[in-house]
Amino acid sequence: MFAKKLTAASEVARGERPAELMLRGGRVLNIFTREIGEADLLIEGGMVAALGTDYPAGERVIDLAGGYIIPGLIDAHIHLESTLLLPAQFAAVVLPHGTTAVIADPHEIANVLGEAGVHYMLEAAEKLPLDLFFMAPSCVPSTDMETAGGELNPEQVERLLDHPRVLGLAEMMNFPGVIHGDEAVAAKIAAARRRGKPVDGHLPAMGGRALQAYLAAGISTDHEAVSAAEALEKVGRGMRVIIREGSAARNLSALLPAVRAAGSRWFMFGTDDKEAAELLAAGHIDEILRRAVAQGLDPFAAVEMATLNPALHYGLKRRGAVAPGYRADLVVVDDLKGFRVRLVLKDGRVAAREGAPAVEIPAHPPGEALLRTVRLAREMGPDDFAMAAGPGAVPVIGIVPEQIITEKLFLEPRRDEKGLVQADPQRDIVKVAVVERHRRSGRIALGLLRGLGLRRGAIASSVAHDSHNIIVAGVSERAMAAAVNALARSGGGFVVIDEPAGPAALLPLPVAGLISPEPAARVAAALEEVTAAAHALGAVPAQPFLTLSFLALPVIPHLKITDRGLFDVDSFSFIQL
Repeated sequence: MFAKKLTAASEVARGERPAELMLRGGRVLNIFTREIGEADLLIEGGMVAALGTDYPAGERVIDLAGGYIIPGLIDAHIHLESTLLLPAQFAAVVLPHGTTAVIADPHEIANVLGEAGVHYMLEAAEKLPLDLFFMAPSCVPSTDMETAGGELNPEQVERLLDHPRVLGLAEMMNFPGVIHGDEAVAAKIAAARRRGKPVDGHLPAMGGRALQAYLAAGISTDHEAVSAAEALEKVGRGMRVIIREGSAARNLSALLPAVRAAGSRWFMFGTDDKEAAELLAAGHIDEILRRAVAQGLDPFAAVEMATLNPALHYGLKRRGAVAPGYRADLVVVDDLKGFRVRLVLKDGRVAAREGAPAVEIPAHPPGEALLRTVRLAREMGPDDFAMAAGPGAVPVIGIVPEQIITEKLFLEPRRDEKGLVQADPQRDIVKVAVVERHRRSGRIALGLLRGLGLRRGAIASSVAHDSHNIIVAGVSERAMAAAVNALARSGGGFVVIDEPAGPAALLPLPVAGLISPEPAARVAAALEEVTAAAHALGAVPAQPFLTLSFLALPVIPHLKITDRGLFDVDSFSFIQL
């Protein structure tokens, strides 16, 4: 069958027969020579057969009227769960924006459900008109400093690496384990390297010998660089840098000088964590292209970083370019500045037109096991959030705007007549807690947070990277308890509790406590409602729940909180209050 397709494509290229589809009157971006040429494009058997101006009309003809033809866009690193959407709903949103392939790390659902969660994502992605490739999660749990619901040992990782749509080993967040030769970490990396598959990295704010020890293990990418100097050091040691431009962390502006200095070949684009509302309102990789070009990046370089570079690095053969023999994953845009997507072709078929899908997108509903994952030991009460601390200043987590790193502050807290620590909204200091939700252990950790801006009430989330226990921040203990209990009843999600009014808004995320089964528009509307409710309480971050979720991530500097306590990432140890 494939041989017949190749023969037919060659016949079309020789001009001996009409193509199945002709895109007439387009301007083709040549990613190899960085030229633009006016040409008709012939598609046969899902492949580009030829480009030229003197070919006979195809069996079907689409007139592009001067539109620019670029390769299908590729997101080099994303966690689908962070969109809050099931794979089918995600595809329906990003396909009209020109995304034809995604490289996803499903470690969020793996941290809740283990190998079963990864297999659900693989199955749900099977018949979509969007290629969802995956990396085998490398760190489930990410560390032993928190309690996760799932675990992936080296043998399970090996099994996943043998799946045809698993391209390699996902971001190795356990960088101390890599640098110091942890046996289980080394076994996972070796499993990928034996199969000739790449290993993604996760090395925030590190260089020098630590960087070289990390690279010596065979890790090839990083998406944690936040400065041009950091990116250039990593590129200079042979690393590919994925420029992250998501909802909570935006590194594009800071890293573009590194692209200009080192050249675009070593860079790719990834969204990492991108919420549904922003995907609908602003776009996906097309939005990154707009921003990059608006900030002075050459359009050819920008398109290369969004297409050919990830295709080559991750072994997606015959993708990432508009050329004979390449897969006909194509995007037609108005120009190379605004990148407004007119038409999307997937495997040579029209998949989206003028901002809407043009094909059926099959759903894959989750089973019951994915819907009952919030398990608390008991109903929470205000006393669970009473906080004692020694005299003097105490450690406080400081939010850094639009970043997932935090500050490690030491501040004198407000105390009541019994000496218990209280929130102090006048100084922008609130309580923060993580409640274990997988094993009914009853474990809870308490701390203080600055930079969230709450003046009253509480907000809570069952999305709390990476183990996804419940994280709650609030001004009063009663509101914090009410928020956690509301999430237990809903099976997870985002909630806002006002005082004295009570519940203000709720976005249920019943699939693993991470994902909604609803269409993207409904999820976005509910997300807008809970976000507005949080802002009404004084929350400052544009995406308060995404900001909250990263406060529990103990592999990103500097001070975080897990269900086991306040964690100092720099010293890799817990801090006692």
